[in-house]
Amino acid sequence: MNKREELDLFLERAQEFIDSKYILADIKIVNLLKAIASSDTLLALFKNCLTDFDYEEAQKKYLVKSQYLSSDKGEFVLPASSKELLAFTFNLLVDFDAKNIELGGFLSRYFYVDGSFASGYDAFINAMIRPFVSAIKTLMESVIEGKLQDPVEALTEQENKRIKALEEEKAQKEKEKELAQKTYGDSVKKIKEILLKDKQKVRAKKWAEDKQEEILLVIDMLGNAITSEDRDAIIYAFVSYKFMAKANGLMFFGRAKKVFKLLKGVLDAI
Repeated sequence: MNKREELDLFLERAQEFIDSKYILADIKIVNLLKAIASSDTLLALFKNCLTDFDYEEAQKKYLVKSQYLSSDKGEFVLPASSKELLAFTFNLLVDFDAKNIELGGFLSRYFYVDGSFASGYDAFINAMIRPFVSAIKTLMESVIEGKLQDPVEALTEQENKRIKALEEEKAQKEKEKELAQKTYGDSVKKIKEILLKDKQKVRAKKWAEDKQEEILLVIDMLGNAITSEDRDAIIYAFVSYKFMAKANGLMFFGRAKKVFKLLKGVLDAI
């Protein structure tokens, strides 16, 4: 089918739905959805409308508590934009077809007139379905006349933009990862150089053997931890190093602060 034939079929099924009685509503909704499903242009149109559409939030916005009826009654608020109207009504029709929402109960709550299903159904058709069909007719005729971009082309462009954005995001993350790894490597190298100097100082000082071994153990523990990529182990080892440096302030003055600045780069890269 060409676009005109797709639109004509949709309008035919829509008119049958509008002209039908409540008792035949289920089958008319099925036929209308089938007409949409058989049209590539209409499917693309709805996919565009449904992009970033929040159905749950829309229900709160367009199905509200009635100002004039009892607390269990509500009313339908017509969406201001065609995109919202198409997306919201389409979702409702799908829910009616899938029996996720029972049409009778929906009409009784949001299109209550005098208690009869016939009156509620007429109100539903006039307030929601007619504007829905009219919006689609206007949009499709604009597409056919070349005044509006073909929804299929628009959808393809949108998908290409989405893929490009994902690729750019992936490339950016890879770039950030490489930079982080570079920072990580530089930081580890500098920390190890500091720790090596610490060990040389400790060995050069005449301390009791057991104290010297304990300090060297703390330094080695941090040196091993920073290449483990285990955040908890690194943090634990640094805390031990910090308190050791504090206890021997003259020899390790400013050491913990300097190591911590470098260590932050290591932790950020893990």
